[in-house]
Amino acid sequence: MTSSVSGYGSVLILLSGLLAAGPAAAESAKLTVQLWGSTWQSALEEISKRFEEKTGIKVEPVTQSSSGEGLVKLQAMKDDPTVDVWFTTSSVAARAATDEALFAKIPKAGLPNVEALHENAHTDDWVAAYYYPMGIIYRADEVKTPITGWEDLWKPEFEGKLAVPSIGIYQGSMLLVASELNGGSIDNVDPGFEALEKLRPNVSVYYGSDAQARQVVAQGEASVLVGQPSHAKRLRDEGIDVKMISPKPAPMLFDVMMIVKSGNEENAAKFIDFVSTPEMQELISLKTGMAPVNPAAKPSPELVDSLPKPGDGVSFDDAKLNANIAAWTERFNRDIAR
Repeated sequence: MTSSVSGYGSVLILLSGLLAAGPAAAESAKLTVQLWGSTWQSALEEISKRFEEKTGIKVEPVTQSSSGEGLVKLQAMKDDPTVDVWFTTSSVAARAATDEALFAKIPKAGLPNVEALHENAHTDDWVAAYYYPMGIIYRADEVKTPITGWEDLWKPEFEGKLAVPSIGIYQGSMLLVASELNGGSIDNVDPGFEALEKLRPNVSVYYGSDAQARQVVAQGEASVLVGQPSHAKRLRDEGIDVKMISPKPAPMLFDVMMIVKSGNEENAAKFIDFVSTPEMQELISLKTGMAPVNPAAKPSPELVDSLPKPGDGVSFDDAKLNANIAAWTERFNRDIAR
């Protein structure tokens, strides 16, 4: 009898300890997010800590070097996914969403902050974490005459000075800009390839990752970078004086969040809604230099001058991008980046 009472008391003590520790300790709730390492370090790590403080759900990152590589990782674990939320680009998301066995729809009706986002910042398949333009970033200490438009990049004074994204990153943006400038379009990129051929003498590096893009500018291999606002933000943080403009046509891109069918969809949706709050959107903008997609959030003050003027931004059809990007990449690698 004494032994029974003692055991009962031990159970009470154990339960009391779990309750005191809160729901996180009792349930060991966890969420795994797959994203780019720079995005995690710059903003999502802090956001995730705040999410855990509010909900008791711990967020753990899994890094990817690119959206394409990230999708391959997820497809390899399709039978038993260990990732709950995936960060990717809107064009890759459009391709990935056709796999209904791997990705869940966004339950917008239960996500008030998602519902408050700009209309084009969420679909049935993804929710934008932020948006950004592709523009021109240049070192003010090396480029004495300010760059005012895309056409300037073809000037002979920039021979060997440019860092330009390859086709496989940023959804072929440089090809599409070159096409638009020379009478072409997403449906006719021949003028764009011809323009990129003429640009080759000015290109020092065709980069394939954000880290490489910043590195070549910081190390002096290039003084002009075709890139996005977070590049300018990180370079300024390193003490490098850069300026950014987003002239017409400025491609407007989204990085987005998708829910993986891992059995943890409810917590994944909670996290996505938390990232969509005005407070977290402002934190993302301040920490990364990206633009918020919640209209109640203010962009970072240093970002304002980098955004396109009204009417200068341009968006491209994701379906057409996905249908053509492989052929464009092959042609670019063969004819331009040789």
